[in-house]
Amino acid sequence: MRRARAVAAIETVPRTVTVGYYDAARDYQAGVQRARRPGAGVRDDRVEVPAVLEAGAAKTVAEAMLARAEARRVRRTVAAGFGAMAIAPGACVTIAGEGGVWRVSDVSIEGMVTTLGLVPLVAASLPATATSGRVSGAVDAVVGATIVRAFEVPGLEEAPLSAPRMTVVAGGTGAAWRQAALLYSVDDGVSWVAAGATAAPGVLGTIAVVASSAPATLVDLRGAFEVVLAHAEMALGDADAAALDRGVNLALLGDELVQFGRAEPLGGARWRLSQLLRGRRGTEAAAGVQKVGERFVLLEAGAARAFDLPVSVLGREVRVIASGVGDDAPVEARCVMRGASVVPPSPVHLRFSEEADGSAAVRWTRRSRAGWRWIDGVDAPLAEEVEAYRVTVTAGGTSRDVDVAEPLVSVTAAERVGSVSIAVRQRGVFGESLAANLIVPPLIVPA
Repeated sequence: MRRARAVAAIETVPRTVTVGYYDAARDYQAGVQRARRPGAGVRDDRVEVPAVLEAGAAKTVAEAMLARAEARRVRRTVAAGFGAMAIAPGACVTIAGEGGVWRVSDVSIEGMVTTLGLVPLVAASLPATATSGRVSGAVDAVVGATIVRAFEVPGLEEAPLSAPRMTVVAGGTGAAWRQAALLYSVDDGVSWVAAGATAAPGVLGTIAVVASSAPATLVDLRGAFEVVLAHAEMALGDADAAALDRGVNLALLGDELVQFGRAEPLGGARWRLSQLLRGRRGTEAAAGVQKVGERFVLLEAGAARAFDLPVSVLGREVRVIASGVGDDAPVEARCVMRGASVVPPSPVHLRFSEEADGSAAVRWTRRSRAGWRWIDGVDAPLAEEVEAYRVTVTAGGTSRDVDVAEPLVSVTAAERVGSVSIAVRQRGVFGESLAANLIVPPLIVPA
């Protein structure tokens, strides 16, 4: 029986063996354990084990693989007689005159000679100790049901919008809510448009206490809203004057856009909002008319999806459906597109002056949907194709409409027998603004 012995270079043995596995202690996330040997070599073997293991068991597997690889550097070749044909690969044998047990790695038969390739049989590795490391597990929070709000507000950018815009903000009743799939319909559900997913979770809720009406020209330091957010993990913050000037803490309460400088937690999900800037972006007509239970939506760029819709939707209702992982059925919201995003804001500073003939000259100042910065020394840009107004003059139960191209209209002395009501609407590309109103008192004739 002929024998031969060969020892491979140490570089053929991996320097490191890495075992990837699923770690139960890490919430079944992927984990790794490594076994290293000293000496030369740079090779790194990695094995992915599709099994759930403890850290110590994975470390034991890695050390056993490294021990077997190092032991297999030594290889024996034994040429035996015809009777050795019954020995199959995997069998364990001993060599006469030598100690140790060898495993048959391969068998070849040629010319009535059976050649066995042998590698040392490595004893089982002792159980190793290892740690899974620090676990940054995700909070197992409740997703909750989807809450979706669809609405139309005046454009929030400096440039005027060229199409009606619907804004969608969504959130959930649970802190783990992330997003929902969106569909919308402009034809009352006959057809639906897939609109992708919602934006980041928004901060929304309902109004619990309504602040009384206040002018949009002053900071409201007396009034305060109280709102109840969708869950207790939602939070609001304060904003100083500079932040308010940048548009921070802008919220939709009912149909009024309001900025708040102070947000005071009252416990649970309830907050008091004070230091208010009312009627932002020309929404002063909605100030003070909110009701308990109406919507509260914090408007943040990353939490809102905007949809520019065809002009044909003006005056119609758009239906929006959202479906999240925690919903048993899709959640629907409806938005009536009245043109708030594209019509000009109503004029301001209506005033009159009496003329020598007893008539009254009514004047006003226009506003622009592209001129909210009120830059000193510069007139607000027109943002419409032409400057035009429709003025309704109501006197003695009779009304007349006057179309003018400048902020001026005349009320005759004959109309001033009693009080005269003036309603001014600016005409824009997509429609008319809301009316700005003024009462002209009756003409007093000296006795």
